[in-house]
Amino acid sequence: MSSPLTHDHAARILVVDDDATFLLVVRKVLEKSEFVVTTCTSGEEALEVFSDCEPDLVLLDINLPGIDGTEVCRALRTRMDDLSLPILLVTAGGDERAISKGYEAGATDFLTKPINFELFSHRARYLVKASRAMRELRYKRASLATAQRIARLGSYTYDIETREMQWSNEVYSIFGVDSDNEQPSRERFAAFVHPQDRDRVHAALEEVVREQKNFAIEHRLLLPSGDVRHVRHHAENVDDGRDHHIVTGVVQDTTDHARAMDQIRYLANFDGLTGLTNRRQFRTRLGDMLKSAGRGETLVAIMMVDVDRFRAINETLGHTAGDQILQIVADRVTGLVRDSDSVSRLDAGEFEAEIARMGGDEFTLLLPRIVHPTDAGRVAQRILQAIPEPIDVDGHRVTLRASIGISIYPLDNVEPEALLRQADRAMQFAKSRGGNSFQYYTESLNETSLRRLVLESKLREAVANERLNLVYQPKVDLETGEVHGMEALLRWEEPDLGFIPPDEFIPLAEEIGCISEIGRWVIAEACRQNKEWQDRGLRCVPVATNVSSRQFSSSDLYADVVEQLEATGLDPRYLEIEVTESAMLEDERTTTETLERLRELGVQVALDDFGTGFSSLSYLRRLPLDILKVDRAFVLDLPGDHDAEGIVGAIITMAHVLGLRVIAEGVETEEQRAFLRGISCDEMQGYLFSGPVKPAAFEAFLSPVAEDG
Repeated sequence: MSSPLTHDHAARILVVDDDATFLLVVRKVLEKSEFVVTTCTSGEEALEVFSDCEPDLVLLDINLPGIDGTEVCRALRTRMDDLSLPILLVTAGGDERAISKGYEAGATDFLTKPINFELFSHRARYLVKASRAMRELRYKRASLATAQRIARLGSYTYDIETREMQWSNEVYSIFGVDSDNEQPSRERFAAFVHPQDRDRVHAALEEVVREQKNFAIEHRLLLPSGDVRHVRHHAENVDDGRDHHIVTGVVQDTTDHARAMDQIRYLANFDGLTGLTNRRQFRTRLGDMLKSAGRGETLVAIMMVDVDRFRAINETLGHTAGDQILQIVADRVTGLVRDSDSVSRLDAGEFEAEIARMGGDEFTLLLPRIVHPTDAGRVAQRILQAIPEPIDVDGHRVTLRASIGISIYPLDNVEPEALLRQADRAMQFAKSRGGNSFQYYTESLNETSLRRLVLESKLREAVANERLNLVYQPKVDLETGEVHGMEALLRWEEPDLGFIPPDEFIPLAEEIGCISEIGRWVIAEACRQNKEWQDRGLRCVPVATNVSSRQFSSSDLYADVVEQLEATGLDPRYLEIEVTESAMLEDERTTTETLERLRELGVQVALDDFGTGFSSLSYLRRLPLDILKVDRAFVLDLPGDHDAEGIVGAIITMAHVLGLRVIAEGVETEEQRAFLRGISCDEMQGYLFSGPVKPAAFEAFLSPVAEDG
């Protein structure tokens, strides 16, 4: 609704009459009284100018040519939303029928000619003032109704003597009912109060009615639709000055606020992504559980579960896919702990097993009242078996692994924070050993944690200052004994720490996020060294480099390879990329696409450590491979172990059917070489021929290229 007319302008009067003399006299008299006068001689003209002049009063002759005054009045009322505008009809006589029709058309009152203009001026001024007051009152009421609607605030009155009750429109809206079909009463009001809050609200209203007390309470409403609303309800007993008391009250819909507060409380205690307990609530639960366990002298297990290489998945597929994966992991762990027969007996009593997301890809489990520490180990093993089930996310098939650390109350510690730190150290140790395993906390892990901190700092320095180096191990043809290739292997040695094994610092590099930088350097240095040997006339053989799964995610492996081949001038056929099964499984589609592009470039692709992961014939058929490397774990027991002999023989036969070249790793005895040669293995790699050596020593394995002629 528009705002009311301001009172600082002169009153405007529209006078409609076909008598020119009458109009002249009216204008002169009214303008003398400071009215602004607009005159018309016909009804048609009056209807045209009405909107432009916006009169505060209309003086309208009944007997007009064309449209008479009564019809003009009716037309004006029809087009106006303001019924407070005074319209005075002027008649020359006292025709009762005409007067009756005029009132029906919406006339405010009648005047009879001749008009006493001096009296009319006073009357006009009064009518305009009353009209403006009515309009301002209507505006204020409409503004109040609008404010109540916006604030979701309804008001009511209850007459204590007559027991009559009145509701504002917004009360009907809050109750979710139509004012046309609902009769206000105290009983009906009470019926909308939620059954669980009804006694409390009734008692509060009784105090207002009987003891003239005020109240301000919050309660719920149960609507006919079944929806529940929250309201803030105020009421007071008012004396009208004649010892007549009325209860006035307001009801404000606070449902949105209540829901927001519920959400705030939820987020304060639960993880918004997985719905699991969050770090804050878990610590509270841990403290409560340990107090209870202390009285009963029972064991409690704290398990820290971390998804291996999750950062690589997040960087490859994006955070949305990463969030979906975390939700699936949470569901798997929750389903396992809540439904597993082996865990159900741990849940009996006051506390159940608690599962929390501590942040990122880290989850924590709390197992109360375990009988023996090995109970936690059985749960950890079941989790490790459940998590690797492949996950399809946005067309990508992803296989996960996890590392788990376990601490036991009160065997390891009695303080909650100390137990969490110990479980975390145990988890970090499991991760440093390749992941996909669980580890109990032991006192020796304190030394391990300290060494890890030192290694992390030293490794960052070594990468920044290029203190890493490559050694090379030959690949030998089993038929001819000639060197057909070489593998570049990364080594790290610090003056104050000595030699650090690759299986210790490479997982650390993956975890702290510098493995991609290291991987790029390895490719660059291997290509540079091989091209240098070729330029010096040494025999041309391929050099193989190992690629971490992180290089497929945090960097563009294809672009890195192309850049180094172009920078060094090495022919692509003299570079091999070795990738592990676990790297392929983390994101098979992306990895496969990258390797296919490398093969199109001329680079060869080898699958390393075959047999230690999720090997299968259908899996091998999908991968873009040239070479299959049999893991040393199978070669170790050759010959003589029938299982190992059968497995290695089957792998070689399967690989040859698929057109792949086979290299056996870890060959250390003549018997092993003879057996592998007998089952048509193509090449070998191991200490029988040579271990990894520095570049200068490796030159001896590369005989010079024979000169023409």
